[in-house]
Amino acid sequence: MRRLALAVALAGAAPAQAFELPAGPGRAETVRVCTGCHEAEVLVERSQKQAAWSDVVQAMVEKGAEASSAEQAAIVAYLQKALPPQGSAGR
Repeated sequence: MRRLALAVALAGAAPAQAFELPAGPGRAETVRVCTGCHEAEVLVERSQKQAAWSDVVQAMVEKGAEASSAEQAAIVAYLQKALPPQGSAGR
């Protein structure tokens, strides 16, 4: 429940609405590969922990996420732009 509240607060959405990842190149790959195991809110929570997205994506692939090298690169690039670590949005 705490994750949902955090995602709602970060997304500026009402609690009844589902969180949507921002539009952009790599979003489709991110949704297909990442939300097969968990909700998009997990990505938002992870961004608040200053995650290195390349390390996170690699760890998920090692745990069984199915993505080609090109898809992995697209996901990492998308997450770095769409969900930068807290305090680095202006970089």
